[in-house]
Amino acid sequence: MENDDVSAWPVEWTEEVNICPLCNSDSVCNHENRLIDWLSVPPSGYWRMNVCGSCGVGYLSLRPAVKYIQNAYKNYYTHSKNKGSLINKYLRGMQKYLYEAFCDHAGHNYTVSGYLVYALVRIVFPLGLYFDTKSRHIFKFRNTGRLLDVGCGNGEFLEMASRHGWEVIGVDFDQAAVSVAKSRGLIILHGGIDVIDSNEKFDFISLNHVIEHVYDPLKLIQSCYALLNDGGTLWLETPNIDSIGYALYKSNWRGLEPPRHIMLFNKAALSEMLLKSGFVSVEQKSHGLSGVYMGLSSEGLLNKTVSCSSMACFGLRKIIMLLRVISLELIQLLCKKRKELLTLVATR
Repeated sequence: MENDDVSAWPVEWTEEVNICPLCNSDSVCNHENRLIDWLSVPPSGYWRMNVCGSCGVGYLSLRPAVKYIQNAYKNYYTHSKNKGSLINKYLRGMQKYLYEAFCDHAGHNYTVSGYLVYALVRIVFPLGLYFDTKSRHIFKFRNTGRLLDVGCGNGEFLEMASRHGWEVIGVDFDQAAVSVAKSRGLIILHGGIDVIDSNEKFDFISLNHVIEHVYDPLKLIQSCYALLNDGGTLWLETPNIDSIGYALYKSNWRGLEPPRHIMLFNKAALSEMLLKSGFVSVEQKSHGLSGVYMGLSSEGLLNKTVSCSSMACFGLRKIIMLLRVISLELIQLLCKKRKELLTLVATR
């Protein structure tokens, strides 16, 4: 796609950020210029990201002003109602079956088929790690309790947790997502964590790919801490700026997603923020197959910027793509610092 197809935001909709929003340092060790939002229609640009020379987090140095950020989501491709090809529908159906059987067994609802699926998933250990993360590890911490999902989307996770004995509530800014989640019979509020009564208390709070979207991540973490019971768990996941994927794909890395991803963290900075907010421990988990997903998605973005003039070139690119994606998955499984996604569990 040519740059002429990229639309620019009005200057008055944007703002410059010259210091790190997390540590207030003006030191910059790396930066990405002319970032394009390939996930909106039409693509928008050009955005800039700095990597702080002090704490190492990435932040948009040219970003949407707060009152205009909703425009970044209006034509966002994930809001499309297109369900994909017949093959994709089949694969989603297969994944749904395996996941539900996995959760039933992990939740002590034993059946022969559930046992077989659970055993298979554990043998193919990246798939087991993937399902552990998809269920947000709730089967490994508590049997039941009160659960809040911030940015709950369509309510799929809450529905599963409710089925296994949790008392659940969700919040989301997307009115369409709230409507879908409510249709599942769930208690869902429109808005952010601030719509939850400060007197409420929860045993488990989930932030699944939320913290990278907010302008004040410390305030969000402190709000979660205040809403948790003693001994409660905060589960969160977010793209890792120290990942091997960012080092490999740079401006085409799927985790950047300008301008919706305002800040991108590394393990050290995010863990320090959690501990300073009062959490007594922070544990990192592995998200199996995230290297495959992030690699394939990044390859798709790369293909938008690099042309291929012959079948031989096309075939060679596919081979290189396969090797890169496999390498990405292996490295992110073996090296905690270089994982594609930071999956952290903090205990109050």
